[in-house]
Amino acid sequence: MDGFRELIAGGCGLLRQRRRHRQGRLLPLLLLLAVAAASSHPFAAASIFGGDTASCDSSIGVQPNVRVRALHGYVPAPLMRYGKYCGVSYTGCPGEVPCDALDACCMIHDACVQATDNDYLNMWCNQSLLDCVAAARPSTAAATFQGNQCNATEVADEITSVVEAAVYAKGILHKP
Repeated sequence: MDGFRELIAGGCGLLRQRRRHRQGRLLPLLLLLAVAAASSHPFAAASIFGGDTASCDSSIGVQPNVRVRALHGYVPAPLMRYGKYCGVSYTGCPGEVPCDALDACCMIHDACVQATDNDYLNMWCNQSLLDCVAAARPSTAAATFQGNQCNATEVADEITSVVEAAVYAKGILHKP
């Protein structure tokens, strides 16, 4: 009952404060989920989540982005990176052609998130990415970009795991 009285006395400010507190606890949970998902695939854990990242990059796919990010003062060290557009906290350079079908899904997702004021929990953007990755999965196994040494199917699995965690987080936060 005391919580209800505090809510009435504090109004929306207290409610917003509680919501922010929950959001602050969510980021470590999402990071833990992403790392746990990666640990189920030893190759993915090494190559996608910070092990031998050079094997996932191609000179065509990543180097131009690293240069652009360096010029703007960003640290080019994402948690996960694939092609020109895929990765947690990693986006490509506008106007560049994606490396393959999976990278094209990430490019479309980046544009969607940007169009929604960088709302990474936007349900429509995330569901569209999940649908696109599912549709691209058969072609990623057959054709990928030159110089890629990653298993594109495992990359698709990791992208799906991370985005599903974001969709789950959206449900926990009840963010509109």
